[in-house]
Amino acid sequence: MYDAFSQERSNTMQSAPSLTIRVSKRTVLATLGAVVLGALAWQAGANAARPPANPTAVATVNLPQILQNLEERNVRQASMTKAVEARQAQLDELTKRIEALQMELDPEQGGTLKPGTTEYRDKLIQLRELQVTLDARFKLLEQVLSFERGSVMRDLYLKIEDAVERIAERDGYDVVLLDDTDFTLPQEAGQDDMNRAILARSVVYRHDSIDITNQVVQLMNNEFKAGSRP
Repeated sequence: MYDAFSQERSNTMQSAPSLTIRVSKRTVLATLGAVVLGALAWQAGANAARPPANPTAVATVNLPQILQNLEERNVRQASMTKAVEARQAQLDELTKRIEALQMELDPEQGGTLKPGTTEYRDKLIQLRELQVTLDARFKLLEQVLSFERGSVMRDLYLKIEDAVERIAERDGYDVVLLDDTDFTLPQEAGQDDMNRAILARSVVYRHDSIDITNQVVQLMNNEFKAGSRP
């Protein structure tokens, strides 16, 4: 009896039709479309919830023009010129002494000293000492002038930077750029030099309305006259 039941169950399972799940291509595409639309809807909602970025207010300044029109720069430049003239007068005096000794040692210029004599040798040594002194003082003067000019430039730039910052805070500028649109590219240059000249540019175009150069000059000149800024 058990064997008969098992045989009947086996026959029933073999005769039962197999079940196959078939999914059409249209159903798959519809499902994917729903997923994509849902993702886009979520992204749109997220973007709508995010506040829009505030526009950036940009201004420009022309640094060479500022420096050229600063009264403090003119005053300090005049002071340096006087100091240079005083040092140059000392160099001129040494030059005259050297020229006088050269005339004494040169027969073609009326010199009466004879080579080989003690007096000639002493004058020649004196001439060499003066020439070395003149050369050393001239180099020292160049170094001093370079240092003083660098010091003045640093002081003025820091003051320009401070004035620009105060104007930007007052007028609501977020960024202030150095305007280099006045610097033209070289007419003739090699590829490397031309590339460097192009890449060195920071501003390709700017409208006159965002230039605050005159405001910086006016502010700094007014404060310099009033002595309100060190």
